[in-house]
Order: sequence, then C-alpha cells, then structure tokens
Amino acid sequence: CFKHFAITRGVTIALRAGRRRVRSSACAPSVRRQAMYRVFKSLPIFLVFIPVFALAGITDFFKSGTSEALQYDFDIVRLNDLALLSGHIEKYKEITGKYPFQDQTELPHYVHIATKEQEQYAKGGPPYSHKKSSAQSLAKELISKLGPETEIPFDLQRVPTNKPNFYIYMIKGNIYYLAVHVHQDFPFANKIADYYNKVEVTNYQGNNRKGTWRRNELISNKAYKKARSAVPNKPGYTQELRIKLGANNAF
Repeated sequence: CFKHFAITRGVTIALRAGRRRVRSSACAPSVRRQAMYRVFKSLPIFLVFIPVFALAGITDFFKSGTSEALQYDFDIVRLNDLALLSGHIEKYKEITGKYPFQDQTELPHYVHIATKEQEQYAKGGPPYSHKKSSAQSLAKELISKLGPETEIPFDLQRVPTNKPNFYIYMIKGNIYYLAVHVHQDFPFANKIADYYNKVEVTNYQGNNRKGTWRRNELISNKAYKKARSAVPNKPGYTQELRIKLGANNAF
C-alpha cells in the first residue's frame, strides 16, 4: 500500500509539475502534450511493477505462513542462542560439578525455555512420565552461579508458526539435551516437517541422531558457523526486540 501510494503520488506531482511548466512556456499546447505523453507512457510500467513487488512478499507469506525475511533473521539468533545457552550449561558444570537440575529426579527433567508471554504455548510435554520445571527457575539457577550479567536467551517468536516458539532443556541422570527450532532446512538440522527443523546439543558421547551434536563439534561445523554468522536482513532489530520483550525479565 505504501509503495502504491508513493508511486501514485509521484505521478500526480509529475503531472502537476508538467502543468506548471507548460503554462510558462511559449509553446504551451505542444509542450503540454509532450509532458502528458511522457507521464502516461511510463504509467503502465508503474502499474506492472506495483503488484509484482507486493506479490513477492505475499507469496512468501502464504507459502510458509510467516515472513521469510523475519524467520531468516530469527534463525541467526536461534543458532547463536544455542551456542550461548549450551555454553552457560557447560560453564555451570565446571563451577558446580553438575549440570543444572542434575539428580533432582530419576525421571527425564524438562524445562521449556519460554517467556511469560510464550508459556501458554509451552504447556504440553512428552507422552511419558517426566518432571517439568519453569524457565524462570532455570534462569535463576544459572544466574546464581554464573553471575548477574548472564544473559538467558529465548526464542524471539512471540506466537508459534509451524514449530515451537521456545527452547527445550532436558536432563536425565548426567545426560542433557538442549534444543532450538529453526525455520530453515539447514544441513546440520533434523527436519521434523516443513519449516520445522530441530538442532540440539548434548553431552552424550554415543549420540548418532541427525541434528544432535556434541557442542564442540557443532561450533566447529562449517555450515553452522556460516549460518550463525550470516548478515541479517534488518541489522540491530533482533537485539532491540529482545530488550523490548524484557530480556532476562521476560521470564
């Protein structure tokens, strides 16, 4: 709509400018006809490109139900969040000798890392016996051991589209998994469905599941490094959005 308005307004201004010029001309009728001819000759080009530009974004939206450009930027953040949060978990182990929530239960222990706003979409769980703790409790535990300046990341997707809009931490015994969900079908991810791909880090030595990595192996993976260091479509936007959503206070 804005592009159409700007172009239409530009044509109107050009027409008015043409009229002003021809009034001051000695050959007004001839000049007027030439000015009008030039304007209307280019008008069909504008009318052709307006729907082309508009349809490009609309087609992307109806293809996946979301903005491809926005998800591209969010995926960069998600991949970096995976490195950051798994780093916090490993650092916690170095300091305390255990991973967060280790040995609290014999059941698989889950944390859906969701903000207060996202909690309504993260109420479910696996179809077997398990324990579940809040994202706030995990954030509090990490910050208490790593320091108050510790950033606890979360998915910037406020409402889920095609995939969960929260991260997942699970620990059973001394084995943990940390997962994020990405829009793009990366070679290092496990495709669950269209526009729903999973990448996770674990400390389990015997893992051979696609999309699941030992942290040091994922960090050194060329495709992963390229994806997480990609230039976003809108630089600075995701950082501003995280602050706007409350950062650590979002939990």
